[in-house]
Amino acid sequence: MARRGGIGGANGRERSEEVYAAALRLFREKGYHATSMQDIAAAVGLYKGSLYHYIGRKEDLLVRVFERGMGALLADVERIAADRTLAPSEQLRRIVEAHVLAVSTNLDALTVYLHEWRSLAGDALTEVRRQRERYVALVATVVGRGVSHGEFTGVDVRIATLGVLGMCNWLCQWYRPDGRLPAGEIGRMFADVVLGGLLLRPEQQLADGLAEGAHEAR
Repeated sequence: MARRGGIGGANGRERSEEVYAAALRLFREKGYHATSMQDIAAAVGLYKGSLYHYIGRKEDLLVRVFERGMGALLADVERIAADRTLAPSEQLRRIVEAHVLAVSTNLDALTVYLHEWRSLAGDALTEVRRQRERYVALVATVVGRGVSHGEFTGVDVRIATLGVLGMCNWLCQWYRPDGRLPAGEIGRMFADVVLGGLLLRPEQQLADGLAEGAHEAR
């Protein structure tokens, strides 16, 4: 028989968290569209009708997943990108490491986010798109500064940005908390790979400097 619990107060908040956790697990295992309200209710031992004391619609749970999965990461990246005391290379390193840490600590939420964001509609979808575009723009700004300051090679900024984010996002497909390497080490490794491809090497800097000097001498 389905169990009942308090709707208000601490018990209500605890049950709301149980509903969220169950929905998150089911969305990842079955997909958003294949998960019914009855599935979620059964997972937490509630009657389907009782579930509506804690959520209005199934979409509300998906929005909450996205807020928790992406909200903290976006805030971290905004803070890093705004710190102009850091060189672009250090900013990008910290962004990559923050992204990897976010995946490791919010694996289910970010996996659902990446696979299900198009399942939203209306204002909720508009907001998710705004957040995604904001995140890409922040990283692109850092990469662009690195190029303009002569720290990075003259890459296509948008393509380089999408490449960095693609590598970080793919972590959701294979990362396991009990895996061989801890998240911190993976983050450092990813950052080394990214910067190894972007940083202008000393011989390149010298060649660019000579070319610029020759151009100015004409």
